[in-house]
Amino acid sequence: MKAVNLDGLAGLLSQGQPWTAAGLAAQLGLSLRSVRRGLAQLREQGVALDSEPGRGGGVRLARHSALPRLQLSHREALTLLMGLASAETLGAPLLAGELRSLRTKLGALFPPQARKGLNSLRDRILIGPAASAAVQASWRTPAAVHLSPLQDALFGQYLLNVQYVDAEQRTSQRRIEPQYLLMNAPAWYVLAWDTDKEAARCFRLDRLRRVQALNEQFLLRPAALLMPDLGLHFERI
Repeated sequence: MKAVNLDGLAGLLSQGQPWTAAGLAAQLGLSLRSVRRGLAQLREQGVALDSEPGRGGGVRLARHSALPRLQLSHREALTLLMGLASAETLGAPLLAGELRSLRTKLGALFPPQARKGLNSLRDRILIGPAASAAVQASWRTPAAVHLSPLQDALFGQYLLNVQYVDAEQRTSQRRIEPQYLLMNAPAWYVLAWDTDKEAARCFRLDRLRRVQALNEQFLLRPAALLMPDLGLHFERI
């Protein structure tokens, strides 16, 4: 039986209109039994629900009822922090008043020794000009399975072993320090230090394969020193 996402269920119930169990099941991709079990779990957590019998009725969150506290995994919190850092770098005006508060609250979910990297995360996301027409035509959404270890390594400053496929479809094994993320919309790159070549390199995220984080940390290098070193090695296409 598929597990019930209580946050998603509560979010639907808080929208105002009553929901039938069948409607909730269809919206969440669950069985009726799973939906009923989820509703029971919400009630056990102290969430007050109003039920309206008959045609046009259903169940919804009772007025003035509080939603259960949002529970985030380490992965979800880190993903949100990366998104907030990107929004801060882009200067999203509608979010400006809340970004710092959100970053502080999310940062509280991490152990003290990990929080020192939160403030520098925004400075490690670089925004450049739009990608060329050739890059835009060839860009593909990167596989999530490759992005998760990259995300961890970027935040924790851990070295990576990656398999990379270049524009000529040549495959190589690289050992890199993922120093910065660089966006040339819509394409994203990791600006890295290649430890074997002892030089800066830029890798398209959609060309990464078999990404593995290593239990070895690195020190940040100034972006201004890495960028000029790229020269013709900026692997954009």
